[in-house]
Amino acid sequence: MIISKQSPVKLVGILLVAIIGAVFLSKYFFKDGIIYYPKSFVNFGSYMFVKMENLGGFVGDIKNFRRLADENERLKQDGRMFLDLRAKIDSLENENDFLRRSVPVSQKHDQTVVYAGIFNLNLGPEGYNVLLNKGFDEGISEGDVVVTEEGVLVGKVQTVMKNFSRILFVSDPEFKITTKVLSSDTAGIARGALNDGMYLDFIVQDDEAKEEDLLVSVGSDMFPPALIVGSINHIEANPTQMFKKIRVRPAVKDVRLSRVLVIKM
Repeated sequence: MIISKQSPVKLVGILLVAIIGAVFLSKYFFKDGIIYYPKSFVNFGSYMFVKMENLGGFVGDIKNFRRLADENERLKQDGRMFLDLRAKIDSLENENDFLRRSVPVSQKHDQTVVYAGIFNLNLGPEGYNVLLNKGFDEGISEGDVVVTEEGVLVGKVQTVMKNFSRILFVSDPEFKITTKVLSSDTAGIARGALNDGMYLDFIVQDDEAKEEDLLVSVGSDMFPPALIVGSINHIEANPTQMFKKIRVRPAVKDVRLSRVLVIKM
């Protein structure tokens, strides 16, 4: 005869099931019957029965925890979707506002206008590094003029790549433009001076110019007319010199620089 060997764990499990089953039957099916079990047997069975009931509650708590965790994750995803939608709405509102303000500038110039954005502006040892988020693929060319929606001059396109361009900023030493004092015949060449902003050259001692006068482009060079260049913030007059020394604050320093217009030249 072959005797099967049961593992101790299985035997204990069978015993527990038997005890719990006996207590369950005694408690719910034989309430009025007379069934006698050893006291230790009944106590142990009751103890295990309570533990099993508690285990069922614990399992229910785990399921409830998982449900709450899943619901919490869904709420987080909904929150992220809402924030993404809010950001897109804000971006569209800002763009529409920018386009509305840009209409007068676009109508004032006969050239084609491309809408773009500035994504980098910092001052290095050799000048400003200003990058535009449009390039060859969007029709940008070297020499195109960059302005804000208010008509403030930012600079001109110096180098063009496939998807971005570098701008020669108004305060770069290489930058020059013919300007005039608004409502006056006084005209000269404004050039970049890095941290000093710009200088206005070739203004003789007798020319009419005073601090806070507004300078605009003349249009006699490679820039459109009537662009806002800056304002005079310091004049050093020396009768022994032919020209006045005039420092200019670029108007671009007083505006928010993000979205811009590129005037095709």
